[in-house]
Amino acid sequence: MLVDLLKLLASGGIRTISELAYGLDVSEELTQAMVADLMQAGYLHPLDAACRSRCATCPLANACAMGGRVRVWALTQK
Repeated sequence: MLVDLLKLLASGGIRTISELAYGLDVSEELTQAMVADLMQAGYLHPLDAACRSRCATCPLANACAMGGRVRVWALTQK
């Protein structure tokens, strides 16, 4: 199941936990737990306000949720 989540994330785009859960046909709670597992294993890392320094070159800058109540993660090289 974690591999399926990684594949979904690697396919690009921005998705909410709800959208990921729907795509995997699992609950949002399970999806949140899987994201936490992937973070702990080093496959995902959370983005924070420090990311803003790179916003000028980011193609998603206008749609970014940074600074809001939404958590954003990025895939690592792992």
